[in-house]
Amino acid sequence: MTTIFGALGVTPSLRGQPTNIWTLQAGNARLIPAGTWLISTGGYISIQEYDAIAQIWRPIGNHATGPDYINSDGVNYRLANQTGCVVGAYLTNAGTGYTSAPTVTVPSSSGAVLKAIVGGLVNTSVTVVNAGTSYVYPPIVAFDAPPAGGIQATGYCTLSSGTVSTVTVTNQGAGYTNNPNVYLINDSRDTTGSGATATATLTGSQTIGAIVVTDFGSPVSAVPAITISGGAGSSGAATALMAYVISSYTVTSAGSGYVGNVLVTGFAAPISASGTNPAIQTSLVKQRQCWIAASINSTALTATGQTVYDGGIFPVVPTGYVMGWSNGSAAQVSFTGSGTTDTAVILPV
Repeated sequence: MTTIFGALGVTPSLRGQPTNIWTLQAGNARLIPAGTWLISTGGYISIQEYDAIAQIWRPIGNHATGPDYINSDGVNYRLANQTGCVVGAYLTNAGTGYTSAPTVTVPSSSGAVLKAIVGGLVNTSVTVVNAGTSYVYPPIVAFDAPPAGGIQATGYCTLSSGTVSTVTVTNQGAGYTNNPNVYLINDSRDTTGSGATATATLTGSQTIGAIVVTDFGSPVSAVPAITISGGAGSSGAATALMAYVISSYTVTSAGSGYVGNVLVTGFAAPISASGTNPAIQTSLVKQRQCWIAASINSTALTATGQTVYDGGIFPVVPTGYVMGWSNGSAAQVSFTGSGTTDTAVILPV
């Protein structure tokens, strides 16, 4: 039987897709069809999986380091080009007095949709009730999941002489309504350890425990301001996390005495935020450096003729650095963030 795709000369191996090459502009997303696929991107498109607990999309896979095999159900896996867009937010002040979730907004130009989660964080002080015996490897730590719309808590434990000595919380989570159970699960190689138990309590009542992005909107060149209002509380504040690509540099000081090849790169300082939820903050952006071959006019840096080898990805606009030998004064550069178009190749397996 002749199908529309067969009539167009498309081979059945594409599983009904018109092409195996997908080009996504900044701000675009596309579901991965059902089936197993080998996916390779240009380094700016991310492969994402829907988190049914947090109700957000999370990046998975190697991203820019190599192809990924994805077994998609056609609903919960997608490709997204979030460059230049709001991908998350980190709290700079959790605020006080919130009896319900406040409204979180950004300027309409970004189109991003954000949601606050109030209270229900797992206390960082987890009590080891029974240290257990004969552990060879630290048990795996797991916490109960919060109700849908909350953030999952995570942690790990350490051993002392074959017993569990401490449990460290790596993500406090948010939105818990009851103290979660703590599970200490034996490492698959450990056949002798047993008996360890621990308990957790909650903290953060009437404070903002997390802010998540449910729609990353469209690319913008400046970090949009986040406004938090309502919920009967006050003082909550947050800064948007971006997925910025650097397309060029601007010379702020040309310097002098440069000889040979000069590279320009960027560095974004670690993010300091209230609460402990890196899984929905810094981990949402797989940061990498930008690399730009600079152009020299005589012995001074110029913006004319620069070549961008890799625009990198940054959660904020990075500080620029000039790397090259100079027998005079050092040059300085600045960046602006942007989005960029990227292409993925998706092959059926």
